Amino acid sequence: MKNFKSLFGLAIIISILFTSCSTDDDPTTDHEPISACDNYNRDLLTLSTAFDSNPNAVVTYNSFLINSLNSSSPSLKGNLTTNTDLTYQLPTSTSFYNDANNLHGIFITRAGKYFTFNTSAGTGQEFTAPTDITAPVILGTSAYVIEVSNLGYANQGVGDHFKIKPFNISDGTTNNALPISIANTTFNNNSFFNVESMSSATNGSDELYFLSGTNLITVNTSSNTTSHIDLYSSFSMLDFVRFLGLEYSESLGLIAIMDMPDINTQKLIKIDPSNGAYSDLLTIPSNINTEFYSSTYSECNETYYLTSMINGSNPLNTKYYEFDLATNTVSHSQNLTDYVFGIELIP
Repeated sequence: MKNFKSLFGLAIIISILFTSCSTDDDPTTDHEPISACDNYNRDLLTLSTAFDSNPNAVVTYNSFLINSLNSSSPSLKGNLTTNTDLTYQLPTSTSFYNDANNLHGIFITRAGKYFTFNTSAGTGQEFTAPTDITAPVILGTSAYVIEVSNLGYANQGVGDHFKIKPFNISDGTTNNALPISIANTTFNNNSFFNVESMSSATNGSDELYFLSGTNLITVNTSSNTTSHIDLYSSFSMLDFVRFLGLEYSESLGLIAIMDMPDINTQKLIKIDPSNGAYSDLLTIPSNINTEFYSSTYSECNETYYLTSMINGSNPLNTKYYEFDLATNTVSHSQNLTDYVFGIELIP
């Protein structure tokens, strides 16, 4: 998510709608339906690929009507034949969709690749990208990624843990990092903070959010300052709590999945980004694959969308969920064939 992971990170062409969806609610309070969005519908774009060790993996781009998508009648947008074996390459929480040019982009972190696909033209491209950047975020006419170690626990403890870099959505290249003081990017990392566990979101105004392990980073792009909050300071290898699937809701604040494997529980929660306080929205009925998943959120539909690869499924299947956050219920779920990832909402 991230990324055009919320209605409020959309491009200028829908800025009028963006303004009409604004509320003055405290993000930590219960939300109210947004009447201006009642008739605002989008489709769900999905990417799918088979984990078959193909050195030229094919990614299929489909769109579906939501809610309760009908997997038997997708609208094929096109295919991208890659130069990459995508089997277990972790294309997770690293996508965005830019309405301004109908462009879907996704970083494939382990493979060091960046894919773009124009849903209007039905054509895609593949680029080589650094393996230490991830979690793209679109904010207005600018795009950003976070640069961080791609090693699991190499950056534990106190250290200068990240940089925020503008990037070119056309080819995935980055520019010089934002001039953020090293004092702002240095924190005591108690859990883990790396490329493969990173998700992101934006408030659509001036803040970016990055989440890895128990670490929540807020970046203010107007002042070039950042802050760090440890959401679960008692993290340990025996109390392995982690947070993932970050999205932004104007009415709820941040939304994320809280994974508590020691008690075999996963919850969808809302987080106040100003202080890190969080509270439960609902309990997820089956385990989410914390490596192979993707998420997106619609404020106007008050729905959090999620795909998660089903462990041990043969042939490979992906679980799809729609979480209704007006009622805090699972409004729909179903199994999809192959690995479905990179989901985004499109016009």
